[in-house]
Amino acid sequence: MIPELHKPADHRFVDVAEDEGSVAGYVGWSVEPLRERGTINLLAVTPAFRGGHIGRELCEHAIRGMKALGAKIVEIGTGGDPLHAPAGALYESLGCTLIPWRSTSGNSRPVVEGLRRAE
Repeated sequence: MIPELHKPADHRFVDVAEDEGSVAGYVGWSVEPLRERGTINLLAVTPAFRGGHIGRELCEHAIRGMKALGAKIVEIGTGGDPLHAPAGALYESLGCTLIPWRSTSGNSRPVVEGLRRAE
């Protein structure tokens, strides 16, 4: 799975945070240079490291990478699940505007996405 997620030639990346040899978390992100848009596709923090700002650091790292590749807007999807409220709060603290979105594929479940200027 990781080889498909991390393909720099296709502007897809996975970065891992480590602490003393242990994986603390990871972020999967991509950029569409022609659209000047970046997306954080995956964000996970190991339970032992939650609350230690690893998620924030991973997001900030990904946003810096997106900006370097020309992104002006960053999109982050939380899936609309109430259990993802901490992720939504993190994205808001990073300067995202949370907007409700409904799938055009017939899925009526709302999804919250964060949009942020990659300044």
